Amino acid sequence: MYTNLNEILLEFSPEELARITGDPSGVTIDQNRVQYAIDNAKDVIDSFLRSRYPTPFDVVPSLVNFIARELAIANLYEYYNHNGFLPPTIAKRKSYAMYLLRQIQEGNLQLDNIGNFVRPTVVVNKMPENRLFNGDLLDSFVEL
Repeated sequence: MYTNLNEILLEFSPEELARITGDPSGVTIDQNRVQYAIDNAKDVIDSFLRSRYPTPFDVVPSLVNFIARELAIANLYEYYNHNGFLPPTIAKRKSYAMYLLRQIQEGNLQLDNIGNFVRPTVVVNKMPENRLFNGDLLDSFVEL
């Protein structure tokens, strides 16, 4: 798991969480619904990042934990509001989490705590004299 109920309870009071998980009285938190939201957030994260990192993560990087929590909270609101309306602050948080996922996927952000994982090195068989692009042009690009 990339996040958990206890971390979500740091964002909400138990009464608030009980209400958005389906109990209008605010007494009982539907833990199955919370777990479903967390699992769906994990699936989205894994689908975005599996082309760059081995997923699922054994040790969860702090940024992945943050993204999972944001997405799980957005999922809970989406399940609660079946009309598709998200409060503006939750919509912004979800949008930012998705932005971070795209940045990680594209290599603009790097994750910490990913164990001994080393991205593979690309090996080519071209010599400087038979390249299509010369070294000056290649040096103008940013290396990932």
